[in-house]
Amino acid sequence: MTLAEEIEARLPAPSRHYFGQVFLSRDDDGVFSACHCDDREERSGLIVLNSVAELREMARYDQTGDYRPLKTAPNLKSGWFTSTADPVQFLKRLDAIYPGVFATWVSYENGDLNPTPLRSTLDRQTGMYRFAGTISDQMANRIMRELCSPGCLRKIAWPLSHLSPVSRIKRDSTSLPLICTEACTLAVGLARTLAKEAYDKENAPTAN
Repeated sequence: MTLAEEIEARLPAPSRHYFGQVFLSRDDDGVFSACHCDDREERSGLIVLNSVAELREMARYDQTGDYRPLKTAPNLKSGWFTSTADPVQFLKRLDAIYPGVFATWVSYENGDLNPTPLRSTLDRQTGMYRFAGTISDQMANRIMRELCSPGCLRKIAWPLSHLSPVSRIKRDSTSLPLICTEACTLAVGLARTLAKEAYDKENAPTAN
């Protein structure tokens, strides 16, 4: 199936699903709509955004106007609404908010995408990041606990290594998961920082 057909299949008329901080619905007539989860019960007064460009611009900044470098961070702006009967157009609008996330989920759920272990991602780094792969498992768990869990809505699908497989993520009847199939540059950057701190501590000069 095409991605447009996939979204029609996952949002049959009528239906309501959560997708990160976005609330998706499809009415009896087959019209797709999306808004922020905080606005799902009361849509009067919402700003109508019915173009990809408008939605992409909306998703660039949080409620206070600060730039959002990570599009799956839990700080999506509320106060907007979009709708269309065209599944192709609706998918484009979702991609403007969460780029490529729906396609990633479909590939993963269909078994066409296997997550990349964290150590495989770190071991291929070069230059200033080449030491990132020296982190311990405890440091890796710290990255997930301090960076990933509070700062991103994606569910981690990748294992620490090929030797530590994890259970595959499954969706429930009310949501479409946002998943992470490979550690991002932010995680790699923190891994480098932790590795450097450990190296500096181990090689610190001793006092005479």
